[in-house]
Amino acid sequence: MRNIFLIFITVIITVVCVRNPQSVPLNFFGETQVALWKLLLAFFIAGIAFLFALKIGKKKQQVYEQDNIEESNEESSERRSQLSEEDREFLS
Repeated sequence: MRNIFLIFITVIITVVCVRNPQSVPLNFFGETQVALWKLLLAFFIAGIAFLFALKIGKKKQQVYEQDNIEESNEESSERRSQLSEEDREFLS
């Protein structure tokens, strides 16, 4: 399913780029002429890079949270090992 989606997106991007060959003025650090398809493609690639950056950040956050959960579990098991049988029964 993912491959079909990627093929579909690639076809759409290709069609948009082929249908927009005209030049447009770009006033960023001076005026210049840029092909519209290049500009569209650049913004699409920048969007993909932004999404990957967000995805990497989310993975790092999940790993950090998982480490915190594991540390909490270790601490609670250490605390339970220090309890007497009577205390363990009370907490259960």
